[in-house]
Amino acid sequence: MTPDPQCEAPIVAIIDDEEDITTYLRIALEDEGYRVVTYTDAAGAIEQLELAAPDLICLDLLMPERMGSSLYLQIRRAEELAEIPVLILSGLGAQEDLQDLLARVGEVPPPTGYIEKPIETRNFLAAIGHALAGETGPLPGSTS
Repeated sequence: MTPDPQCEAPIVAIIDDEEDITTYLRIALEDEGYRVVTYTDAAGAIEQLELAAPDLICLDLLMPERMGSSLYLQIRRAEELAEIPVLILSGLGAQEDLQDLLARVGEVPPPTGYIEKPIETRNFLAAIGHALAGETGPLPGSTS
């Protein structure tokens, strides 16, 4: 789903410590008409996300400064961010780690979906459109 040119384009936030990944995904999304904000430092991401007011968050789970799983919990507990769909960008095994954490914590909804790295652009864009449309069921290109 490409944004409607007559409406203001959705904002997609990408949080990943690998700058080449954020650049790659930003370019792919901007080419489709989305507005994009990127963060390579998870430490101050909550405050920045609240200011940016994104329509969707793409979150890497494995980051050196702060694990994405703890940031995911913080996003879900922040009143201004709790209802924003979150797509997890994960390497092998990260999805299971997050699911285990959510089972232990309780009362925190699961993410909208998972996109496994390496990310295939066509599947990523389809998953973005699917998530922004509020569609349910497995996301295209996801591992959920």
